Amino acid sequence: MKKIIALFLLFNFIVCNINLVLAENLTSNEQKYPNYSNIFLNEDKYENFNRKIFNFNLKLNKIFAKKIHILWASLFPNFVIDSMNRVYSNIEFPKRLVSSLLQKDMDAVKNETKRFFINTTLGAAGLIDVAYKLFHLEMYNEDMEQALAKCKIKCGNYLILPFISSTTTRDLIGRLFDFALNPTTYVASPIAAAVKMGLLINRTAYIQPMLKMVESNFVDPYDIARKFFGVEKYIKFSNFDRKKILENIKDDKFDEFELVDNQKKEEVLQVRGSVKKNENIVVNDYVNKELTADIFLNDYNPQSPVLDSMRTALLDVKNKNKSMWSEISLWNRSFDKKIKTAEIEILNNRPKYQIRYILQKNKTSPLVILFPSVGEGVNNNHSNILANFFYNEGYSVLIIGSHFQWEFLKSLEKGYKIGLVKDDVKYINILVNNSISYLSEKYDRVFLERTALGTSLGAYAVLFLANEQYQSGANNIDKFIAICPPFELIYAVEQIDKIIACWKNYPDDFKEKVAITVAKVIRAYSDVKENAQMPEKLPFSNFEGKLISAFVFHQKLCDLIYETEKINNPDFDSKKFYNLIYNSNFGDYIKKYILVNYSYEELRALTGLNSISDYLINSDNYVIFHSLDDYLISKNQLLTLKKYCDNKLVLFSNGSHLGFLYRDEFTEELKKAISKKSVN
Repeated sequence: MKKIIALFLLFNFIVCNINLVLAENLTSNEQKYPNYSNIFLNEDKYENFNRKIFNFNLKLNKIFAKKIHILWASLFPNFVIDSMNRVYSNIEFPKRLVSSLLQKDMDAVKNETKRFFINTTLGAAGLIDVAYKLFHLEMYNEDMEQALAKCKIKCGNYLILPFISSTTTRDLIGRLFDFALNPTTYVASPIAAAVKMGLLINRTAYIQPMLKMVESNFVDPYDIARKFFGVEKYIKFSNFDRKKILENIKDDKFDEFELVDNQKKEEVLQVRGSVKKNENIVVNDYVNKELTADIFLNDYNPQSPVLDSMRTALLDVKNKNKSMWSEISLWNRSFDKKIKTAEIEILNNRPKYQIRYILQKNKTSPLVILFPSVGEGVNNNHSNILANFFYNEGYSVLIIGSHFQWEFLKSLEKGYKIGLVKDDVKYINILVNNSISYLSEKYDRVFLERTALGTSLGAYAVLFLANEQYQSGANNIDKFIAICPPFELIYAVEQIDKIIACWKNYPDDFKEKVAITVAKVIRAYSDVKENAQMPEKLPFSNFEGKLISAFVFHQKLCDLIYETEKINNPDFDSKKFYNLIYNSNFGDYIKKYILVNYSYEELRALTGLNSISDYLINSDNYVIFHSLDDYLISKNQLLTLKKYCDNKLVLFSNGSHLGFLYRDEFTEELKKAISKKSVN
């Protein structure tokens, strides 16, 4: 059997190198938008086989590996698991040394040699990383595949094998050399075997939270795994995972964010914390009325609208898991672990929709329903943090995902196209009412007060839900809180599509730029975790910020189109799908799925907050939070919104789109909003 595997690897390695030139031409240049999988890896020649084995490995993990990891994580707290991993990394010193020598990287040779002797002696065989804590010597995570890559050996075809996740031919050969250079390989005894097995379980336990995140947030985990693997390898081979190399990379192409091309220059809001005076602005007879901030964030240190919007989304520390136990441990009692799940039926004979909830002991406690941003699933981080806030304020909490998301679509009738909120709100209403009925009946609850809160597109949905209730005379929800809703959905889509297209600014070195950006994200997370506080500014250029946002936005759209095509097409082919998605943006989605029955101008009218102006003007049961520099809403739109809402619109001086969400100033305003009595 070993000979067969070896022959297969050798054959695969030779074939892939013969076809290398052809494979390297299959990059993002064929599409309007980049295919990150093919940019960082060769064409997926064995995709059908890989997908089958990938799904097999996922099932095997659920049945077998996950249970072992949960048991292990429940036996040892985080600091023990971390210490054991440090010991094992210290033992692996030979592979890092040999790899560095073969690459003629003398800096790495010196660094790893120093680390090994310091941690072996002062660090108790590596239990404590003294080399880093006292001497600031970070580990260079070198392996033998990097040495092979340095020797110009090509990566080969992407493979998924039983018990082995993402790999390539070169990676497998490198693993064999790593195995040969591992001192524990040559220690043969029952005790040694048990220790090695324990160390292996200890190391692989880290994968469970990642698997949970991928499976619960992405419609096609295989594609995401392939993307992550490709960019991770490129980062390692380029040494972008080294702090001092990353910090010395300078970006000389800092580009300012621009609104849509036809936006008048005098309408663009450029000042953070104040507004340029312009006495000629007229919006629906709202003459000479200037926008000023209700809440000033004087120490905000703004960078750009896109970067400011990323501050809380990317590097939040308020939801830090304070448990000494792993996330998968039975003993972890962090807030997130207390949240329960249930499945709710929206329509008969369709898959049930998962909700999350946490209830107060008080059976008449108020209830808040949380609606997240565009494309976010029920496990999104914003909702978890807001749930914690409301729970501490005495609320029971119901969390649902975005209505513009693949999981929500699965629960609706076949052929339905999500995106027209006047139609979507019908199903949102059914979901909310069925969820409340489920919680009331199962736990014998009477929710005397109900509040709906949404962020971004979730805020937009909340306002249309409020308008639906206003028009029907129903009183299912008492209070509505909208944080950064778009005023005109088409305008917001234009801004997002402009960000998604930003990759064209780096046509020559785009691959390297993407890897640097991802490396910076990983480093930023690591620094925040280590320092337990947010940096004053994010360590990204404006383009890098747009690149991150573009990937997130486009991936959410990708997932929705994937599920739309899969549900409605019996001959669904993932390869054809990806050709479609990498030529699609949000505007293309609207043209393909929404404009069938409407003109563009009709759609603008139907999806703008102008269409619910009667509710906004005449109702007092809502509050809207926005910032003066939100890039998804223009100044004229903010002026119109102020006309409709008056003091029910609270404006922050900075923060762009949701970038003020976890500031203390916002928390105080949110407390005021939920303490006010609703007037219907």
